Amino acid sequence: MARFFRDLELVEPGVEVPDKWRPELGEPVPGQDDEPIPGYAAVGRKP
Repeated sequence: MARFFRDLELVEPGVEVPDKWRPELGEPVPGQDDEPIPGYAAVGRKP
């Protein structure tokens, strides 16, 4: 997946599973289970 960000600067923490990308920014959602979310998340910006 990182190749999609080849010309961009990855925002920390880079490529990660969605529920681990920025866990400190959100509260748990009531009823949300602890099953892993299939996929990856990342944000890139132009340098």
